[in-house]
Amino acid sequence: MGRKKRRERSGQDAPRRGKHRSIRYEAVEDEPGADGLLRPPDAPGATIHLRRMTADEALARLETDVRRFRDAGEAEILVVHGRGHNSPGGKSVLGPLVRRWCDEHPALVADWEPAPRRWGGPGAILVRVRPGK
Repeated sequence: MGRKKRRERSGQDAPRRGKHRSIRYEAVEDEPGADGLLRPPDAPGATIHLRRMTADEALARLETDVRRFRDAGEAEILVVHGRGHNSPGGKSVLGPLVRRWCDEHPALVADWEPAPRRWGGPGAILVRVRPGK
């Protein structure tokens, strides 16, 4: 049996068939932020990634970065804690810790809410920071 020849596609041509055309070709590309990580174009510029950290590492990073972003004048911060798929038992450890930390620090955090699905859904929260002094 002979091998099929591959056609060379020029630059921006759409795939000709299959799921690749309907799902991937029309997708909007995410832009890398200052930290080099991809985020949706309408997401807040301030993002804290806590995935795959231990609880102690995550809480230390959270406090440091929230203070740093507040001092830089950011009003909203997207905190990505993950959904817990890699945690023991598949249950999130960082999510409840991050939400409790936000509730316990009213001097820094004005309020928080679950992130929209396009920004991480159940694996992230949107934190509104109180203005610095």
